[in-house]
Amino acid sequence: MKKQIFNFVLIAAVIGSIAAGCGASKDASTKDTTKKDTTTKMTAPPVAKPDTMKKDTTHH
Repeated sequence: MKKQIFNFVLIAAVIGSIAAGCGASKDASTKDTTKKDTTTKMTAPPVAKPDTMKKDTTHH
């Protein structure tokens, strides 16, 4: 009996989350009001340091 109740609650939660995810739609009449930050400049990524570790050439 406990297993059946647990399964019912689990299935209800899954169906509820699917319905909430699928039901979330954006209205087509709303405008994007987010402002774009145009003051930041793109910079070059930092240069990687060369590998200074010596390779192990000994074979045991």
